[in-house]
Amino acid sequence: MLEFWLKTRYFVPNSFNMREEKVTILELEGGEVNILNAEKECVKLAKTGFFLCKAGSVTLTIDGTEYHMHKGSIIVYFSYSTLHIISHTQNLKGTLIGANLETIQPMLYNVSNFNALFVIKQAPCQAISETQHKTLSQHITLLKVVAEKAKLEKENFEPTSNRPIVEIAKKQAELLSYSLMLEVLQCYTNLTPNSRSFSRKDEVLQKFITQLYRNYRTQHEVRFYAEQQFLTTRYFSTIIKECSGKSPTQWIATALLVEARNLLSHTNMTIKEISDALTFPNQSYFGKWFKNLTTLSPLDFRKGLPEKNKEDYNFIDVVQRGISHVGDEKGKVQS
Repeated sequence: MLEFWLKTRYFVPNSFNMREEKVTILELEGGEVNILNAEKECVKLAKTGFFLCKAGSVTLTIDGTEYHMHKGSIIVYFSYSTLHIISHTQNLKGTLIGANLETIQPMLYNVSNFNALFVIKQAPCQAISETQHKTLSQHITLLKVVAEKAKLEKENFEPTSNRPIVEIAKKQAELLSYSLMLEVLQCYTNLTPNSRSFSRKDEVLQKFITQLYRNYRTQHEVRFYAEQQFLTTRYFSTIIKECSGKSPTQWIATALLVEARNLLSHTNMTIKEISDALTFPNQSYFGKWFKNLTTLSPLDFRKGLPEKNKEDYNFIDVVQRGISHVGDEKGKVQS
């Protein structure tokens, strides 16, 4: 269920309450005024992604650490980090790609060495070979073509005749995105953990994401994940929110929603079977929960109907309302 747009403003200072594209592909040139809106002051990054420098150079800071990029270098950034561009040359060119966590989460869960993602955070800026630069550029070019195709197919969607075409376009974009992510990870295969720069809070987040990957289908309560690390729910929630920009409740709901959409779109399981597989109290609660987050019933989603007024609500704003359907039966979920 990937969607792509070209966007002129990518970074969102001080707020996430706006209409956000799932994936952004942005070509940048140094001649722009106040590039990325981050030259005058630090801004919060709304997505997770990477920047590939194709020409010129740029000096920037992420979370206060300074990095210098030039042609043939790449930097990975994570949502809720702070960015400040100190300087750049007029001939700076590069590609910026980012996605919200709901989109990249299922791809990340298919990475065999999941914990390696946290090592990247310690050394996000790396020089890459000419071969790696060429391969990434080729992936990006093809992804842009397929993404535009997927967008056009969706705009021309006719429920009675065009759904197979739409699904093929979506799947192409999804697989190319996954392939691109793996190519990026290949650029960091030689990194080794630096325990001195890996804080206790980073460790808590790392362990939570790993535990969530293993247990989200059966464990919906924040308390479970806090107890795995011998922390109070309140303190655990504070750390996760601070380090990732999302509360544990939002992480859990996102994981469940991504899996629910996947099972509805790509399996023949009944709605009751999906509800049971994700450990909802019953099919009715699952239906209410799903509709709160998507504006569609599971059945309508499976039919391929468009989500109503999707741009007018923010996923984060309704997660607590949606996940509370589980909490009604199993004990209130805490954020």
